[in-house]
Amino acid sequence: MRTHLLRLWLGLRTSYWFIPGLLAVVAAALAATLIAVDVAVQGRELAGLGRFAMVGPDGARTLLSTIASAAITVAALVFSITMVVLNMASAQFGPRLLPNFMRQKATQLVMGVFVGTFLYCLLTLAAVTSESGRTFVPQFAVAGGLLLGVLAFMLLIYLFHHVSVFVQAARIIDDVASDLEQALQANFPERLEDGQRTPDDEATEDDGDSRGDEEQGHAIAALRSGYVEAVDTSGLVALASKHGILIELGCRPGHFVYLGRPLAHAGPAAKVNEALAAEIAGAIVTGPERTSAQDPEFAVHQLVEVAVRALSPGINDPYTALNCIDRLAAALCLLAGRDLPSRYLRDAKGRVRLVTDPYTYGGVVDAAFNQIRQAAHGHLAVLLRLLEAVAEIARGDLPEPFREALRTQAEAIRDSADGQFPARADRAAFDERVRAAFAALDEEH
Repeated sequence: MRTHLLRLWLGLRTSYWFIPGLLAVVAAALAATLIAVDVAVQGRELAGLGRFAMVGPDGARTLLSTIASAAITVAALVFSITMVVLNMASAQFGPRLLPNFMRQKATQLVMGVFVGTFLYCLLTLAAVTSESGRTFVPQFAVAGGLLLGVLAFMLLIYLFHHVSVFVQAARIIDDVASDLEQALQANFPERLEDGQRTPDDEATEDDGDSRGDEEQGHAIAALRSGYVEAVDTSGLVALASKHGILIELGCRPGHFVYLGRPLAHAGPAAKVNEALAAEIAGAIVTGPERTSAQDPEFAVHQLVEVAVRALSPGINDPYTALNCIDRLAAALCLLAGRDLPSRYLRDAKGRVRLVTDPYTYGGVVDAAFNQIRQAAHGHLAVLLRLLEAVAEIARGDLPEPFREALRTQAEAIRDSADGQFPARADRAAFDERVRAAFAALDEEH
């Protein structure tokens, strides 16, 4: 249940209707409240309002109509600006970064204030009456509409500043890097301890007490095709403990699964019926796109995509690629001090109930460096920065699998540069970075 709620929250964050819709409801409630206050104080002295107490029916209608028409017009302008920014971001930085733009609260807030102001003015306008000898002008509500108009104008100025700053490449990369660091902290919260095993070690081991016989297990088929967005591991452990079974996942968040194909096995098969299989499958949430909530590699791939696009002949912006490498190196330094969770999850009695397909240090390092290294052919500055990043990460206290993954990357970078840089100065600079990287990898910590 918690996993499904998390997915719902992430969907709301990247939607353009939630905050504007919420603010529209707040505006409607505010209009109803102020109109009720005006009804309650009708006929009393309102000298405290100053000039607002002098607004007549025609003046109130004119004021509210002007604010409402301006608000809905500017709301359309804000939407148009947003679409232009999204189109530009998709073309230059990649379509997978669109959710990062869509969840920008500044744009949603400004849109919501203008939509709310429009609705507020409409409701207040409907309360103004001057027929059959009865005149009612909700002075408090009219004053509230004027204040909302001033607030909307100030937020429009802020929006122009926010958009002009956020579309800069460095700010976009910083935003994606912040998501990556948050994903690493959320998914790998514990610090490493001396001698602790990692999933890289466990991947080569076979725990007879923990692994079931896949041939005898019941295959859990995917309910739909799509990307695994989240897995309710705690729910699966509780479910397996309740029924006395072992569940072995064949996928993790970020993997693509196919309708009807096995995404897990549960055994012994005799204890697994169709209802239980459907419950297990329901704990594995799939959707049309990847998210970074339980998939830190997705945020890695977002930064890598920006770097690879920057290195393409059509854009040819190596400085953006260097910025991405710096951010990836910072994230890997953070990961180096984190504990990659065990692939074996146990219940309260200590029995293994769930075998996951875990992340490994080698997998994350490969995801961060492989595509950039392959796209950096002929870009000496990028290859030098990759080697500098390897050396900087290696200076920390790393688990051995992490260090070996970095060593593999350093060797690949060194081998990929063969024959690329005939100039002696370029080759000397490259060889110097190679030596520094391997020296850091070989250094005792």
